[in-house]
Amino acid sequence: MKYKNRFFLVPLLIISIVMFAACSSNESTETKVAASNSDNTIKAVSSTASSSTSPIKAVSVKYESEDYYVDWRSQSYQTTNLNSGSANITKSGIYEVTGTLNDGSLIVNVDKSIDKGIVYIILNNAKISSSKSAPINIKDAKKVVLLLENGTQNTIYQGSGSVADQNGEPSAAVFSKSDLTISGSGVLNVTSDFNDGITSKDKIKITDGTLIIKSKGDGIVGKDLLAVQKGNITIDAGKDGLRSTNDTEAEKGNIAIENGTFKITSAKDAIDAFAALQINDGIFNLTSGGGYPGKSIKSGDKFGFGGPGGHFDQASTQDTASTNKESMKGLKAGSIAIKNGAFTVSSYEDAINSNGSIEIGGGTLTLESGDDGIHSSTNVTIAGKIIEIKNSYEAIEGQNITINSGEIRLTSSDDGFNVNNESGFLTINGGNVHMNAGGDGTDSNGSINMIGGSVYVEGPTNDGNAAIDYNGNFSISTGTIVASGSSGMAQVPDTSSTQASILMYYSSIQEAGTAITLKDSNGKVIVSTTPAKQYASVAISAPGLKTGSTYTLYSGSSKIVTFTPKNAVTYLNESGETTNQSRGPGGFGGRGGRKPGSRMQPPQ
Repeated sequence: MKYKNRFFLVPLLIISIVMFAACSSNESTETKVAASNSDNTIKAVSSTASSSTSPIKAVSVKYESEDYYVDWRSQSYQTTNLNSGSANITKSGIYEVTGTLNDGSLIVNVDKSIDKGIVYIILNNAKISSSKSAPINIKDAKKVVLLLENGTQNTIYQGSGSVADQNGEPSAAVFSKSDLTISGSGVLNVTSDFNDGITSKDKIKITDGTLIIKSKGDGIVGKDLLAVQKGNITIDAGKDGLRSTNDTEAEKGNIAIENGTFKITSAKDAIDAFAALQINDGIFNLTSGGGYPGKSIKSGDKFGFGGPGGHFDQASTQDTASTNKESMKGLKAGSIAIKNGAFTVSSYEDAINSNGSIEIGGGTLTLESGDDGIHSSTNVTIAGKIIEIKNSYEAIEGQNITINSGEIRLTSSDDGFNVNNESGFLTINGGNVHMNAGGDGTDSNGSINMIGGSVYVEGPTNDGNAAIDYNGNFSISTGTIVASGSSGMAQVPDTSSTQASILMYYSSIQEAGTAITLKDSNGKVIVSTTPAKQYASVAISAPGLKTGSTYTLYSGSSKIVTFTPKNAVTYLNESGETTNQSRGPGGFGGRGGRKPGSRMQPPQ
């Protein structure tokens, strides 16, 4: 909800409308790398992965040959048994690490200005714990690859008494100042009672393995990049689950996920990318900030200005979470592009949040949030397969919202769609949308343009809100919209439309479960729906509704009114055609002067 009094609108910067294209398929190539006798070369498969062109600039991740598990035993390697105590690796090569180290560290310190080789660490049922520092501490190297030997269980534990230097390092149980890759089909259990689970001050790539992380701080942190191609990752984090942090260099601070299974429970954000978050596929079960709190965390207190034509929502400026400096969102990033995947997100704050654009091009998303379901500071574009927002304050919010396709079900204590910019657009090109909104249903501070799809709104029972609400224009050329709810501020597509619309005012409240059916003169059903909430008005526009033809509107099995539309917009009551009875820019329009925010009442 936002400022809606049309006499007190604040001038805003005009935002240009950006049309989005759906993300196309991502392609990767595989090439065999020839065998080598060098100690520092591992035979493997290389892959280059990047997303195709989209309005959000794609994150390109290059996977090198060394990023994958191979038969290291067929090559030259050295075994380090930790039963003998702490170990230091000072030159590149392949190192098998076994045994148990009860209080010490495996340290990698290779001068990369001299030795430009790669360090391969094969964890083969290794157990390392440290009460003073990082159990695995990579101080210097060109690149380190942790291979989790097939069928092994590897355990890393960092105690709460660990000590960091003046730079806060080492800050994790597995800490690296170099590029770090994790692969292999073994298991890595990481616990940090000090801070983070796994951190790289450069890049982290994960191409395989089962990672189980419990951390006082963040789960996995990659400064420049955190990329996951494959893996089974479980995180229980006292702060963020997955995180990228570079906030000073362009095109860095990204998270790119191609696939994998993720179960993340985080006290703060489940996945937090400073720059771009790109997800091509995967299975995600995310709980952040304790999960959905059972109700909206915003006040939602509404009061009228006392003047005609609108009201101000106190919740637009008073967010009860704003005093809490901790961010507790599901997915959060500078921009978010989701191509595919299965998502179950339960979040204290927004389930999906971006300071930039959000593009959902596919996948199945089930979201519940104490704040917004999907929130962008700029643009939201959806061509998803299935999106269900089970609980939210506002379901989908942005300066511009574009729905291209998908099965979309929205439940919100306030607005369903909320375009929060006066020059913004809610654009519906396709899809099948069902919403249950406690506030406005399809709400635009700007305009609405519908050229396809279907939208069914079970709107507010509060006369200070409307099933359809817009400040600019609502033009519909094709598609179906049926919006039931209160009647005090009810709106309908306007006369700029090429498809006919009606707005019906009922003289008595229609009870929940009372079907709305519109039939033509031959008895053919034009639209039919059964709201689960009571309603006092319904706005209908559909391809079968045409001027010059005769129709009958039913409530349940009872005929309510028969009419013949003559214009693009027809206002109705039980007696036939009437005038616009809703409060709007021109005043209360004879609606009895009821205060915005009151419960719905039939026309007087």
